[in-house]
Amino acid sequence: MAVLLSACGGGAEQNADPNAEAATALHEAQPLNVRDATLVAESSESGTYSELVTVRYSEEVRASTELDKPECMDAANQWGGLEGVRDAPASVAAYEWSGGAVTHMLVRLDEETAAEAVSTEPPESCDEYTATHEDGTTSDYRVRDLEDVPHIGDASRAFTVEVESAGETRHMVSLMYRNGELVGSTSVVGNGGLEDYERMLVEFSEAAVERQRQMLG
Repeated sequence: MAVLLSACGGGAEQNADPNAEAATALHEAQPLNVRDATLVAESSESGTYSELVTVRYSEEVRASTELDKPECMDAANQWGGLEGVRDAPASVAAYEWSGGAVTHMLVRLDEETAAEAVSTEPPESCDEYTATHEDGTTSDYRVRDLEDVPHIGDASRAFTVEVESAGETRHMVSLMYRNGELVGSTSVVGNGGLEDYERMLVEFSEAAVERQRQMLG
């Protein structure tokens, strides 16, 4: 799943980050827990979007990965390349959950960029593609929209990604939403049942928006 959702790491060098204060406020607005999903502080970080360990690791993985459809690189997060996103304050929070793992990213943008980010979708050809990794192994990806997920925030879209690699199948369900100038992205990963993953996806995203209203106004 590394091409789509990379491991989080703590951000140690944030003292000189011009976005440190704004990013810290976003981090404090992350949910502490939703159901039995509990925040893992040491695997979470905040700072300028492009400087986050999570983002930099994803970019390193992408650089070493070859796709049969190059236009599908980082299909789930193509909005991250928009002008205005890379220099924005951001927070990534990782959560332990009995059914898998949950990750929530929060980025503060201007409303125009936020609206563009949520409306950015991968090309139609990216419903299926194959990635060849640096070690020669391959992963097959299948992407589809989740049509029955309720509306979250001012605008939202949700999708599921099935990844088959080395005989193992894993799923990621993801929801991206806009809450004013905030863009949030919730991802649930594991090899459990999709129905429970979708419930967690919606419950977590709704809780995240409510927490933002309480903490950020």
